[in-house]
Amino acid sequence: MKISKHRIIEKTISWLRFGFLSLTIAGVSSGGMAAEEAGEDKQLTALITGANRGLGLAFAEKFVEAGYHVIGTARKPEEATELKEAGAEVMALDVTNDKQIEALATKLAGRKIDLLINNAGIFPKSNDRETMMKTYSVNTLGPYFLSEALIENLKLSPAPKIVNVSSQLGQLTNGQGWAGGYAFSKAALNMVTRNLHSSHRNEGMMVISIHPGHNKTDMGGDGAPLDPTHTAAKLAELVEKLTPDHSGKFFLYSGQELDW
Repeated sequence: MKISKHRIIEKTISWLRFGFLSLTIAGVSSGGMAAEEAGEDKQLTALITGANRGLGLAFAEKFVEAGYHVIGTARKPEEATELKEAGAEVMALDVTNDKQIEALATKLAGRKIDLLINNAGIFPKSNDRETMMKTYSVNTLGPYFLSEALIENLKLSPAPKIVNVSSQLGQLTNGQGWAGGYAFSKAALNMVTRNLHSSHRNEGMMVISIHPGHNKTDMGGDGAPLDPTHTAAKLAELVEKLTPDHSGKFFLYSGQELDW
């Protein structure tokens, strides 16, 4: 059977149109998926330790409100009711437990973290050797080992930030001499900040210590002058303004630079 040249041309045009339409649909589809993935990646993620109460909870609530995806850690995640209600993703972590730090890092492998707030801390009621060692393990070594464990996650961010919640009681220039192990651990935490800054500044990491002030929390007591919600709002403003020039420094929660 003979097919006319006119018929061949019609079929060719038809197939070309079909192919172009298929490519267009595929392009739109893949473009939509890429855009969706890019949209997800654009959302900032903050990981906050000790986020089930006090300042940590206030930080989590504030950064959720600011549009972050917040990962809040707690030693007993099943009891972190308010943290879950705030909209945070809750994960188990005891910052003194290397296996739990490793397990958290494994669980988060490949996930971008834009902001790490090392907030978990304790204020000891005594200053015997055993208590001081525990305080040092929580307040100083916990932030160091967790930060190093999550460095690859932070490097996925275009502007990675680590905030170590320290204290003015750890200032060498303003040491008040009464806080014992807590003050020692916070002075050492400030050196952790300097170390992380020096080790990772060429990777774009911004690392600071902050003094959050005296807040109405279980640690600070009901008579404290500051409200955690106010402190969290000011910290969010500080974090937003951070640049590499701020890295390796010590700040009041409101943004004023402090001496070491």
